[in-house]
Amino acid sequence: MAKRSAEEIKFRCKSILNDEQVVRLVKESSTPSAAFDMILEETGDQEKAKSGRWLAILRRDYPDVFSALA
Repeated sequence: MAKRSAEEIKFRCKSILNDEQVVRLVKESSTPSAAFDMILEETGDQEKAKSGRWLAILRRDYPDVFSALA
């Protein structure tokens, strides 16, 4: 499976980058799927959960880029 570029992933999660609650949940999660579940449970917002999952993917695949954003 081809790895997505950091730019593509940043585009997919940009809507939640200023949401401190969601970013905190991503940092606390262990996996992208866990981030999705935690955000959905906390906010009830599926779109935020999807964006948070992408942010968690960014953290996993591009930790330096994630650190600069979050």
